Amino acid sequence: MSTPASNTVTPQSDTGNEVTRQGRLQQVVIATVTGLVIILAAFWIARSQGMGELGDGGVNSHLLPKVGEPAPEFMTLYATGDNEVFRLSELKGQPVWLNFWGSWCPPCRAEMPELQAAWEQLEPRGLVMIGASMKEDPKDSVAYAERVGATYPITVDPNYLTAVANPEAFPDLFETASTWQIRNFPTHVFIDRDGIVRAVVIEQMDTETAIAHGEMILGEEPSVDVKH
Repeated sequence: MSTPASNTVTPQSDTGNEVTRQGRLQQVVIATVTGLVIILAAFWIARSQGMGELGDGGVNSHLLPKVGEPAPEFMTLYATGDNEVFRLSELKGQPVWLNFWGSWCPPCRAEMPELQAAWEQLEPRGLVMIGASMKEDPKDSVAYAERVGATYPITVDPNYLTAVANPEAFPDLFETASTWQIRNFPTHVFIDRDGIVRAVVIEQMDTETAIAHGEMILGEEPSVDVKH
């Protein structure tokens, strides 16, 4: 007569249970660290591409020219390399659209073809548009503008002037860096013929919206509603 098989389960030793717990703990730690590394890497990449400079105004809005007030003087050089001076005050009597941008800024790059299309319609009607490049070598700004077919004038970041101009030769140019504190990109400032700021837009624009703002400072009825 055969002996029945035993149904008794031999319990794991305390040592085996401890090894299992340690293994699971290590997996959790590895997964957590990996997740943190991915998040930090994504954050670093975003900042390196200029995303840290974007925003809807917020704490930086007080640094911008105020709608309804005269635009402060803006002085710099055109990014042609000819040391040609740009002075906003010399354009009084003409509607001016200042676009603060950088080729490192993804929304700035995305909107540039739209801005070019708007400018091609507005420039023959008397509007002056300036692409004020910021936080980069003006050669990089010009190269990018040419690559995407933007033909409106590009100027040098006032904070970059020491790299391209002699402060003693252009002493008044360096005042702009303290009067125009641009922290959000892109930033669009629309100034009427009297030198009064009529609108400040701190976001990417499409052609239709840009034309509407341009028509406003041209003294024409905007084709779409605009935010003042």
